[in-house]
Amino acid sequence: MTTESILEKVKAFPPLDDTVTKVMAVCNDANGSIGDLAKVVQNDPMTTANILKAANSPLYGFSREIKGITQAVSIFGMDTVKGFAFSSFLQKKPDLNLAPYSIDARDFASISEHQNSFVAKWFKGKKEMLDILSLTSFLMEVGKIVLASVVVEHEKTDEFKEHINAVENVSEISAIEKKVFGITNEEVTAILLEEWNFDSEMFNAIRHLHHPENADPSIQKYAQALHVTKTLISTHNFGKEPQIEAALLLVEKYGLDKDHFEEVVTEQFNLAGV
Repeated sequence: MTTESILEKVKAFPPLDDTVTKVMAVCNDANGSIGDLAKVVQNDPMTTANILKAANSPLYGFSREIKGITQAVSIFGMDTVKGFAFSSFLQKKPDLNLAPYSIDARDFASISEHQNSFVAKWFKGKKEMLDILSLTSFLMEVGKIVLASVVVEHEKTDEFKEHINAVENVSEISAIEKKVFGITNEEVTAILLEEWNFDSEMFNAIRHLHHPENADPSIQKYAQALHVTKTLISTHNFGKEPQIEAALLLVEKYGLDKDHFEEVVTEQFNLAGV
């Protein structure tokens, strides 16, 4: 399982589907509107269902029932809707198999929503941060799809799963990936997002997630926020005391608002029933 084989997998990743392409086109159009976006989304049953389900879950904390897709799109905003479109696209992937990470497609979507909703609450009202973090928080686990497919092809699922389940945090998982593949899931995600023509701030923030100090100074605050979020909420563990403590240490290290962070953590995991 070489780095070259991983990069070949990235190159062979299925092209974005019609919904994602149209969603991106509307969002990138200076004249694109919420109404235009809703029209695109409502033609995709899975994306519509995922958005409406999330809008009416306690996770996002909306105060009233959301019945229509236009209302849901308006409340979530373009960047988060892009995240749902990408998430739905990935769930449709016929060969999606995340067993090496001890999760399935539903778990993957749920974790992505938890990460996104946490970031939305943590940086509420901070447009500069959310312009980058709303979508990147939704997609920062995508690289695991590629790595898992390689493990399955090599019939190493049980062996890899045993290694993953023996560790406690995302840094240790990345260390295992680096040892096995020569590349981490964050690095794979960054390559994929670059292939999909995302803004460089987005894929570089994910690329430097574990070591924000190595990023360009303009990117560091985004990488720090993603590092904290993924430490707290990951496909492996979330809401447990060790993850909360590790995230708090990072918040202190990066000089972020600890009191506000703790408030959002308490709200998030009460809503999630953790």
